[in-house]
Amino acid sequence: MTREITVDSVKETIFNEVKSRVDEVRGRIDAAARKSGRVGDDVLLVAVSKYAEPSDCVVEGFLRSGIFDLAENRPQRLLEKVDVWRSSPYWKNPAAQIFPSSFDRKSSLEDKTLRWHFIGSLQRNKVRRILPFVSLIHSVDSWKLLETIERILSEEEEFALEPTVRRGEVLTPPFSSVVSVLLEVHISEDSTKQGFTTEEVLDVLPKTRLLKHVKVCGLMGMAGLKTAPCETRRQFATLRQTLEKCRETFPELVDLKELSMGMSGDFEIAIEEGATITRLGSILYPHE
Repeated sequence: MTREITVDSVKETIFNEVKSRVDEVRGRIDAAARKSGRVGDDVLLVAVSKYAEPSDCVVEGFLRSGIFDLAENRPQRLLEKVDVWRSSPYWKNPAAQIFPSSFDRKSSLEDKTLRWHFIGSLQRNKVRRILPFVSLIHSVDSWKLLETIERILSEEEEFALEPTVRRGEVLTPPFSSVVSVLLEVHISEDSTKQGFTTEEVLDVLPKTRLLKHVKVCGLMGMAGLKTAPCETRRQFATLRQTLEKCRETFPELVDLKELSMGMSGDFEIAIEEGATITRLGSILYPHE
């Protein structure tokens, strides 16, 4: 007897395929973590949702598989996904449409609520649009961007008690008093990559103590494209060493703990070299 193909059965197939991929990747994360004297739960898996569309069930597959941290690299795509998911049971508070903006790696897993990460190049004129919705910005690459975030959150303090504020056509929840960020460090020779140099990070960090509304939680970096594994490992080790130097130089910066590195092609090397957050995309998606 031929099984009838229905919309529900297609969705269930996608959910199962995504879960299978997630389970396989979690096993590889756990194995890589053990090589660095840790366990898999020490590494936060962030699913890059930029390849997913609202109609393809992939994002729901991530959520059903226990991944509640999702990442986008373009502001408009992030806002499109927000519009789809803000009324879902995975949202922090669907009634008030309030989303937590300060990063706490335990809260999402305990509450099973969706958190958005921003991982792409962020233009300063787009900052205000995404700030109410992001838990962690991975890609802060200049002091001017830090100043812009600080200024906007200072300006928005007067709206802190408003349940929602209409800005143009967008109904926006109140801004958090603090947003969490990572400083992007240029660790490769790839000219397409961006970020601070190691020396610039050490110059900028003391100034971040003056920021009332920005919490620097660590560093982010990307290995170069088409880089040999040995060179990829060296680049990730350099980023880890940079974080260690920052923590040693500025022990008062107690939140400086996170190391975001590793994508689908190199996440195991990144974890072996100390990544606490890894950003995975295509490897989690169903096979074509």
